[in-house]
Amino acid sequence: MTSVKPLPEEELDRVIDALNAGRTPPDPSTADAADHAVLVRALKAMGDLPTQAARRRRRGRWVLWAAAAAVAAGVVLAVQVLLPGPGDRNWVQAMEQAVAQLHSYHGVLEVRTTNAGGETWLDRRLEIWSDGDRYAVRDQDGVLTVNDGTRRWQVRPDTREVAVLPLLPDPRSFDLHDEAERAAGYPHELDGRDTVAGRGAVRLKILPPGGLPYFLWLDAESGLPLRLETAMHNALQITYTFVTFEANAAVDPALFQFAVPEGYRLVEEDPGQLVATPEQAGEIAGFTPLLPKEAPARIAAHRGRVVLDYGDTYVAMEPDDGTFQPEPYGALGRAAGGVVEVIGDELRWVQDGLLIHVDGPQAEDLARQLAPDLELPDPGEDLIRAVQVPVRGLNGRELEAAQQQVDRGSSPWMLDPVFVAHVFVNGLVSPEGITGEGDIPYEALKLEASTGVQAVVAVSEGPAARVYLARLVRQDETGIWTVVGYDPREE
Repeated sequence: MTSVKPLPEEELDRVIDALNAGRTPPDPSTADAADHAVLVRALKAMGDLPTQAARRRRRGRWVLWAAAAAVAAGVVLAVQVLLPGPGDRNWVQAMEQAVAQLHSYHGVLEVRTTNAGGETWLDRRLEIWSDGDRYAVRDQDGVLTVNDGTRRWQVRPDTREVAVLPLLPDPRSFDLHDEAERAAGYPHELDGRDTVAGRGAVRLKILPPGGLPYFLWLDAESGLPLRLETAMHNALQITYTFVTFEANAAVDPALFQFAVPEGYRLVEEDPGQLVATPEQAGEIAGFTPLLPKEAPARIAAHRGRVVLDYGDTYVAMEPDDGTFQPEPYGALGRAAGGVVEVIGDELRWVQDGLLIHVDGPQAEDLARQLAPDLELPDPGEDLIRAVQVPVRGLNGRELEAAQQQVDRGSSPWMLDPVFVAHVFVNGLVSPEGITGEGDIPYEALKLEASTGVQAVVAVSEGPAARVYLARLVRQDETGIWTVVGYDPREE
């Protein structure tokens, strides 16, 4: 009988539990596991290790797979405290202390996006008030979103309405407590000094295990985070910057008082309710939800929908109505014996009659707990290497002109690889292309594979069996698709 090798996080759990119980830990299965065991023993010598319950408690955003990195970081912190270098300062520790003393704040946050071509644009500008678990955010259009801890609503001046929103999911941009805890739990290194919003800042390089590095800027005086720059995912990078920030500011309690202003109407459509157990969620939703091994911090139930809250990541599920189709601009993987759509940190697939949507930094880990057969696409995979008939004479200037045309809002179909392939195969049939008579129907084409940069479209009729496409100008969701070749249909 073949033994099953434990997952890294499971093996680390066993080591910690054994040491906590005073037992000899099991022999490590790999060199990495042996290194982790050494670090765990060193940390144990300095004090008690977290219990299993503490490691799994989601309110603190404890990530199991990051446990090894967190232990390693803890040992490094201890060594730095015991043996500080000349003029050295443990910035992550300073950040943790500063955030722990942060009870409220008020600031203006700018969110900018940069693509692989180096182009940057302002997505949104937000004024934020935070007071404990309560917050309020006003965007550049004057829309005010408020969460008082038990209810979430939105005041919309343009339509003169107050909309009661589902409490979950509740995505928040650049939450200071979350970012401080995440940075402390990952390996990190001082990467330089900078100026952010007129303040002296230090730049930290955060190295999440198995992921791409990202950067965090801290106020050199207070230690509080001022800027976050994500890794480049699907050729897009997001930067969050506080252009103004006031720590422990006095926040007007009236901000968190629910009221419908005169002349406004109340809009409330099943905002859902927080429940204590999955069984209660199932009674309200009308189906039994699937649960990852890791318990959520909160569960929200709606009619026909359940949302599991994991802090910076959520899992939503609802009965599958048979209409799920992956977005053509996303990448394709496999999960639960079917297709999974991958767009940045978002995953969608159908499993056991439920449409599942996972969104956030922990998406892959939680998705794998639900669907152990999860296979994510490799963005570096060469899907067009097997093309039989390459398209010759692709003109770079013409492609750039087409991209600029789409950027202006024209020809949005060029963002859909299936539609681009549809136009191409009908061009093979007739010089006039799509005429309405004798055309190859759109339904004859299906997205077979996609890395988000390259794609293969299968065609069930006509002269081409497969069409190969690539994003040649811009490798992100805003990039146009271009046919680079096809496979003729065998007679």
